[in-house]
Amino acid sequence: MKIFLFILIVTSGMEIYGYPVVDVILVSIFFFIITVANKRPLKTKIDWVLVFILYIILQIFRGMYVLSDFRMVYWLFFFIIVGFSHQYFYGLYKSSRIDQKFSNNIFNYSVVYFLIYGLLGFLIENPDDYQGTIWVGSSGAFLVIIPLFCSHLNIFQNSGYSLSKFKLSGLLIFLCAATIHQSRIGVYLFFIYLICLTFRATIHNLRKFVLMSLLVAICFFTWAQARHFFYDNPSYAGNSEIRMVQDMFDSEVGIEGQSDVGRIVMVISIYQKLLSSPVELIFGSGWYTSRLTLKPFEIENRKEYGLRVAHLADGKPLQVISLAAIISDLGIIGLFFILYFFFKSASQIWQTKSQGRMIFLIFLMSNWLFFMVAYSTTSILSFLLFLPNGIIVALARANSPSSQLVRRETKND
Repeated sequence: MKIFLFILIVTSGMEIYGYPVVDVILVSIFFFIITVANKRPLKTKIDWVLVFILYIILQIFRGMYVLSDFRMVYWLFFFIIVGFSHQYFYGLYKSSRIDQKFSNNIFNYSVVYFLIYGLLGFLIENPDDYQGTIWVGSSGAFLVIIPLFCSHLNIFQNSGYSLSKFKLSGLLIFLCAATIHQSRIGVYLFFIYLICLTFRATIHNLRKFVLMSLLVAICFFTWAQARHFFYDNPSYAGNSEIRMVQDMFDSEVGIEGQSDVGRIVMVISIYQKLLSSPVELIFGSGWYTSRLTLKPFEIENRKEYGLRVAHLADGKPLQVISLAAIISDLGIIGLFFILYFFFKSASQIWQTKSQGRMIFLIFLMSNWLFFMVAYSTTSILSFLLFLPNGIIVALARANSPSSQLVRRETKND
């Protein structure tokens, strides 16, 4: 299990010459070894996840035909490994291997991931020298914050909110990595999580409120100092974020000066493409085709909203977000699959009756933030974060009252 989790998390952002294939190669080798060692094939459970995998495989063949690109065979291999990974993960739950050690492993491997990613930004002056070459872009790279925070919640909450188990060093490693790579989502979710944690840990306990407030202040100070250390012309921590919100309501600020407008325009393009024909509406245009089929809609909309289009004039594929892969490539059928998986995972989290289930639900839904800002669905981890019986559900189950009761009984014995 440890090897599988290590590969799944630590290698999820690694690339080889711009291809995010490291985790798929290593996980496939892992499955091959355990299959040979156990001398029996991996079991396949027929469920809606398997049906979804089969649907995407059909869409991959469509995409291969539309693009006339036989390299699309990689995606067949990718989704087969995603299917096996999901089955293996479900097997961990059925064999009662989802426990506190499971949470510790996920947290530790997530910290290792951000330590490596942060050191890359520290040792290499220009992030563009390796992002998109040996590591995915920062927008998608911070997807690992979801298992990081969910596992941290388990560790901290199961300790009775003992400050000795706060794992401050691991959180500061993440915060420095988020600062180095200028991840707004990473910083925002970090402080939202700390605020939620402070309220949960300090109910009816003034002493813990003071100590937790001190830890939050340490994190804020670390963030501010890291900005001054790594940024060429840093503003005070929080100022740029406040200015960004103000600019959204400032009519004198040009649309090019407003952040993330391009991503909003892409969502509009996805919607228009979806309604362009009945086939697009129901089935989309085939897996991985939106990089070309969405391009005419994107050019037209960017012209309408006064955004630059020069970078789209050449024959290079369009840089799309995960929402395009879900809706533009797979159509309404694909969207319904994804929505069902989120609903099913949310239901499974709620049924655990975990004290922190609302926080788990928040981080489950935070997947949509990454769907909106990056092409994050290129790793096995990205799917296991929202599929039923996936990582977040497993962490919620490890934090459920029944699991805690079993741990206490085992400890007493």
